[in-house]
Amino acid sequence: MEESNRNIIISLIEHKNLEEEKVDEALKKLEILPSSKSWYSFIEQLLLWFGGLALAFSVMFFVAYNWLEFGRFAKFALVEGLMAVSVGFYWYLGGEKLSAKVALMVASILLGVLLALVGQTYQTGADPWQLFFYWAVLMLPWAVIGRFSAIWMVWILLLNVAILLYMETFGRFFGFVLYEESAVVWIFFLFNTMAWIIWDALTVKFKWLENFWAIRILGFVSMTAITGLVLNFIWNNSSILALAVWILCLGAVYLVYRVRNVDLFMLAMAALSFSIVLVNYLINIISWRHFELGYILFIGLVIIGLGAGFASWLKSIQKESEDARA
Repeated sequence: MEESNRNIIISLIEHKNLEEEKVDEALKKLEILPSSKSWYSFIEQLLLWFGGLALAFSVMFFVAYNWLEFGRFAKFALVEGLMAVSVGFYWYLGGEKLSAKVALMVASILLGVLLALVGQTYQTGADPWQLFFYWAVLMLPWAVIGRFSAIWMVWILLLNVAILLYMETFGRFFGFVLYEESAVVWIFFLFNTMAWIIWDALTVKFKWLENFWAIRILGFVSMTAITGLVLNFIWNNSSILALAVWILCLGAVYLVYRVRNVDLFMLAMAALSFSIVLVNYLINIISWRHFELGYILFIGLVIIGLGAGFASWLKSIQKESEDARA
């Protein structure tokens, strides 16, 4: 509703049907400008998140700082007790309130603290990647029950860290991929792209997953990885597979976020990736010759042209989208 009201105001201003001195009044009446109540709600949520995260991390630092002052049972009692209290708060608050979800997030972080405490206390000899992997496995039921995007993003982050540490420890991924820098980037790309596709597909069925910030983060990580692989192909003459996959990714982003459902952030991300790859390709070609002032000027003009062209394209898409909604 707020987006529709904003489009109405923009249309009235563009067609000069709304006087300039009455714009502020119209914005306030349509509740487009944040009211004092909206600011209060925002600050309340911000402090709630900061308080919950501060509590979780303070437990970790408190145990680490006072490691020699407490016995093992006191450490376990402190972490497990606070974790039980957090889960109890989630159950007591009903699970749907933001405060309940923050409590479950605190419990999820304390679970990692508990696993680290077990490893340090009993010196299990486990590899570092196992801490993050088992952390993700054990918190999976809470992520399913909580139905909260932030917890799922933490879960995906833990798996990313576990994969990185696994590759550093064993030098291969499940015995199939030899350890190379490009192999690590490929695995990050494949994992986060799979998470991106699954998340986007599930938003149709599960409305609580409709958080654009989460999808955009996954898309950004995935596009950053494949762009890095293409740059490696350009400068180090590696496998051409990266170039083919990158082209497919750009096409998929266009079809999904331009044709199916307009998302300017995703389109801008793809445009930035295209610009980076094209400019690096041109620089690579020129670098084999004498890098003269004329070539530098040419590269500068290409960058300016790409920026201006994509900016105009995105602006036209935004206007087209606003007109369609109006």
